[in-house]
Amino acid sequence: MFDISTFYRLLQTDWLGRKFWFYRKLESTNRYLHEIPDERLPHGLVCLTDSQLKGKGQFGRVWYSSPEENLTFTIVLRPGTNIRLQLISLAVMLALRETITATVACESVIKWPNDLLISERKVAGLLTECRYNGHNLDRMLLGAGINVNQQTFAPELENKATSIRHHAGGQPLDRALLLAVFLNRLEPLLAMAEAGDIELVRNINRSIQGYGKWVSLLVDGKREDTPVKILGVNEYGYLMVLTANDDVKTFTHEQVRIQTRPD
Repeated sequence: MFDISTFYRLLQTDWLGRKFWFYRKLESTNRYLHEIPDERLPHGLVCLTDSQLKGKGQFGRVWYSSPEENLTFTIVLRPGTNIRLQLISLAVMLALRETITATVACESVIKWPNDLLISERKVAGLLTECRYNGHNLDRMLLGAGINVNQQTFAPELENKATSIRHHAGGQPLDRALLLAVFLNRLEPLLAMAEAGDIELVRNINRSIQGYGKWVSLLVDGKREDTPVKILGVNEYGYLMVLTANDDVKTFTHEQVRIQTRPD
């Protein structure tokens, strides 16, 4: 079981994760928090379950996670800006990447816009959901799934998924330690994201798969005819690419997928 006392002992944040909800079993942490009234969801709340039965992924996909082996949780944010939400999501991905590097000395890359890969296989994913009251943002739910100690995957995922343990010599990892390290790294990055800090943008860009390379794009599900060069993201977290005609195009994450190699 997740060791809550170890988590609190190692947590060094001012506000992120200080309110912590733990459940042995939930269908989905994102779905559960959607039903909670706003006044009960403080900024910085982290809700974690040891067994997520119907985890949510992008585009209605299911996130599969073995009970008591991984990290499946949601962070509740009420950022002071509505214009850098994509940069906030990317800051979470960067914190995940830095956490893995710090704990197991393993290189990973951000697959635009919400997956983390080790050796071309997914080790973590993020589902960002926002709830509005008119034009005002009520809550931002950042649902993360991190494959920590899982050693076997469903047949359809065997060549697509991996875990941190697989790249740590097969030794089991302390999930409470990993989550505390992640939140400690994330808190300052969130402040940088809200400010549009250029150093954060540079660090994200250096972490994106295909950065500085010519790649193929899928835009709204359709493959573009000519390759583009990935320039990285701007201060709002939108993807910028250079076309063969030297035009710069900007995309939101809903529009585009990057393919760095042929199918």
